[in-house]
Amino acid sequence: MRYLKLLLTYMKVNLKSLAIYDLDFYFAIAGMIIQNVLNILALRFIFNIVPQIKGYSFEQLLLTYALASLSFAIFKCFFINALNISDYLHQGTFDAILVKPVNPLFQLVNARVDEDSWGDLLVALILLIIVDIQLQQPWYITLMFMFIALFTSLIFLGLAILGNVVSLLSNGIADLAETTFDFFEMSKYPLAIYAQALKIVLTFVLPLGWVASIPQEKIAQKHEWFWLAIIPAVCVLFFLLVYQVWRLFLAKYQSTGS
Repeated sequence: MRYLKLLLTYMKVNLKSLAIYDLDFYFAIAGMIIQNVLNILALRFIFNIVPQIKGYSFEQLLLTYALASLSFAIFKCFFINALNISDYLHQGTFDAILVKPVNPLFQLVNARVDEDSWGDLLVALILLIIVDIQLQQPWYITLMFMFIALFTSLIFLGLAILGNVVSLLSNGIADLAETTFDFFEMSKYPLAIYAQALKIVLTFVLPLGWVASIPQEKIAQKHEWFWLAIIPAVCVLFFLLVYQVWRLFLAKYQSTGS
């Protein structure tokens, strides 16, 4: 209950900070919408040349793109500050977070939101609805995908934390958190297009396949409803494992004042 109240307080503060720059906020949303539309047009251009990729139609690939975009947009809207842990280390403000009687990761994640990402979220939701209609999917499958995206966003959060663990080891000298954006690019495509060895990595090591490819295949194509429990469970398990790594390296962190 305490953390729920803190979360609501953080959300109020962050929303007020966005309202201060209302014009920039709307321009940022418009910019992200335009960028996503251009990405979709580029994908359409490719399919004008190659009608199918590994047996996937344009609509099926677009669904994978929409699922990955929705998951990543949720990550950017609510967890984006997880990418900035190295900045706290460089500025010497990380210690101030550690001495507060609140979970450090909770503070870091909720300290800032990304105003640009709401455009991504809007486009991803609209695209998901349109593609499901084109594929003649029942309306409840769209709701299922929205539900799953809340959990698959934890995969990107976990990958961002893993990248920042390098910063903890090197006292902020190195930063691999930004590779989360590269991982997003990989998650936008079906696992079928990757080599077998990479499929294994993207399923069991860096579980990007669970973001969009597996939900698209198991739920949209095969209608295997038990995956509605398996996919969120895998996402939560991955995040908990990463969180244990975070706690381990946090215990080994050397203060800037030591």
